[in-house]
Amino acid sequence: MRPSSIAILLAVTVLLLHHHLLPGVEASVETACRDAANSSPNVKYDFCVAALRSNPGSGSADKKGLAVIAASLTKDKATGASAKAKSLLAKTSDPKTKQCLETCEGVYEDLLSDINVAIPAIKEGRLGDAKTNLSAAVDAPDTCEDGFKDLKVPSPLTKEDSDLTQMSIIALAFTNLLG
Repeated sequence: MRPSSIAILLAVTVLLLHHHLLPGVEASVETACRDAANSSPNVKYDFCVAALRSNPGSGSADKKGLAVIAASLTKDKATGASAKAKSLLAKTSDPKTKQCLETCEGVYEDLLSDINVAIPAIKEGRLGDAKTNLSAAVDAPDTCEDGFKDLKVPSPLTKEDSDLTQMSIIALAFTNLLG
């Protein structure tokens, strides 16, 4: 065999071994987001790609890693929403708005607790626990928004709650795709 033929044969062998020994490594952000959007009509593909690309580890993550990253991004969004709610609460004098913001703050605390259980559950392969906690996280921002609607007060957290809901949906969809 000529040296170039041997090199080609070695390259093909390495690629085949890589594919069979590390099947999860091939999960690209775009592929994972497409799969999630195909499995859940509530996943917004463009939001998914943009959110995951914001994390430097997503480019080399496998499917489980992407699920952990999505859950971590959910935690980041919940932390941001909670901080905004606390800041607004300190400045608000309107009793109805104050009541709603207090409700939201409690909702975000519960959501963070759920995410703090979901992340290690994904890492450890306890997918049932992860799915249960991520499902609770998906519904939490709506609870916050419902308080404002019920008291007919404009919500200052609509954008945060919308993004938080979408990130929770993505984390749940990724986790569902793991099994």
